Amino acid sequence: MSDNFNALKRDDVVSLYSDEILVTNRTFTISEFITAMMTIIKAQAGWTVVKEKWFGEGIDCKILKPGAKSWQRGKVRITLEFEPEKLEVAEITESGKSADTKVVSPLDDLRQKMPKES
Repeated sequence: MSDNFNALKRDDVVSLYSDEILVTNRTFTISEFITAMMTIIKAQAGWTVVKEKWFGEGIDCKILKPGAKSWQRGKVRITLEFEPEKLEVAEITESGKSADTKVVSPLDDLRQKMPKES
């Protein structure tokens, strides 16, 4: 399992490639997705104030992580996470030979066009 996932904020927008989604559009905000999940839970399991806390302030709990010496108290809530895709390309040297691969950011083109600061 990858640890490169980051929690998304409620106003972040996601656009999916798949048809298998819980909302009516492939492009939606996290807030819209959470509202859709809440609607499904309301219809299937009945709604309570405690169930609503899963999507907001969180539910009181304790966790035990592998290797930990004791339980840790806190809260847990439902979120969506995103893992950015890493693009790797071969860097070509002046001699035309391939050098080590490096991670390329989609912003690299913009950075090259920006004036250099002195």
